[in-house]
Amino acid sequence: MKKHSEYEIRGAIRRLISERVDEVSLDDSASLLEGTNLDSLGVVELLLAIEEEFSISIDFVAVDPESLLSISGLTHHLSMLMDESNVG
Repeated sequence: MKKHSEYEIRGAIRRLISERVDEVSLDDSASLLEGTNLDSLGVVELLLAIEEEFSISIDFVAVDPESLLSISGLTHHLSMLMDESNVG
């Protein structure tokens, strides 16, 4: 798996979000459910698109759902996932 920098991950996440919402907050820690037209189904679709984009699998049972509801949380989680998959 290709190693992506946090900057690349954040940019891809922002792109995928902007394809789904009217406006993306400049605050990476802002909730994706507040201030956007993204609902819970939209978040699931976003997460599936992220899995496809990065060729990873997010374990939705093991992860804290709150960590997947902001750009910074998603970036951190994906960075950790990619580091783990590159170690094995």
